[in-house]
Amino acid sequence: MPNYRFIQLDVFTDKPFTGNPLAVFPEAEGITDDQMMQIAREMNLSETVFVLNPVAENEVLRRLRIFTPAREIPFAGHPIVGTWNGLAREGVVPLPEGGSGWQRIYHEVGIGVLPVDIEFKDGQPAQVVMTQGKFEVLAEIDDSQEQAEIARALGLAREDLDESLPIQTISTGLPSLAVPIRSLADLRDCRVNSTLLAELYTRRQASGCMAFTRETIEVGESRVHARFFAPADNIAEDPATGSACGALGGYLVHHGGLTLEPEDGRYKFVIEQGDFIHRPSRVRLDVKGTKGAVEEVKVGGPSVLVARGEVIV
Repeated sequence: MPNYRFIQLDVFTDKPFTGNPLAVFPEAEGITDDQMMQIAREMNLSETVFVLNPVAENEVLRRLRIFTPAREIPFAGHPIVGTWNGLAREGVVPLPEGGSGWQRIYHEVGIGVLPVDIEFKDGQPAQVVMTQGKFEVLAEIDDSQEQAEIARALGLAREDLDESLPIQTISTGLPSLAVPIRSLADLRDCRVNSTLLAELYTRRQASGCMAFTRETIEVGESRVHARFFAPADNIAEDPATGSACGALGGYLVHHGGLTLEPEDGRYKFVIEQGDFIHRPSRVRLDVKGTKGAVEEVKVGGPSVLVARGEVIV
């Protein structure tokens, strides 16, 4: 029976046992679709990544397939950031001259071919920055009864919602339902009704609910604190969600919701996540554009290698 090697990383953190755990199979050729799904359930992490040879044009270095415990998804944030940190450690990514500096590669995911930028310091990956897909607003919930139902699914009252921003399904590749919350205390006190929340966000073609507030734990670069719930994928709460954070960054620029001046047309800030489940994560955002006109969304951060192993298939 073949053995397949995997590594496990904590993503969007520089400290082990924080951030979002990720399993990566760097040499996944030969694993069938059914086996990938079985392995992802066995790993029981929010995502597991299988790295394959590309089928796209020559500039593509690898193809990634991303699985939750329930299904394959076309795109995600922490799996991409963590996988390329791991592959850089494995020598898949050519080092920049002198071993320090930035290296751009291209990879293939379910939504197409996208660039990834990797910063090296002394031959080791320091951070990975992914360019996401086009920012889109897919739907808006403006019915007051449905808004109240969403609040109730989060264990909150409608008055706890931040009415200066809309509830919308947004995407940079994987749709999520953005729900603005008035305060950090209200966000901390969420008590999710998983069945109701899953019904509400899937009805709006979202992969999960991104509840957030513009109050933060830390000062400085932090501008948002967020919590991501995806019970339909057996993910009670995700510690760091790069795809949803990217879409949320685009949403905040699109609506003029940041108290932040751009640098050369780019908004650079941090989204906090995971603190209330003891997995603090910090997701770095770089959004190019203006109110009503988001041009590009990038998400990045460091990762830490925490485990190696093998799975017998």
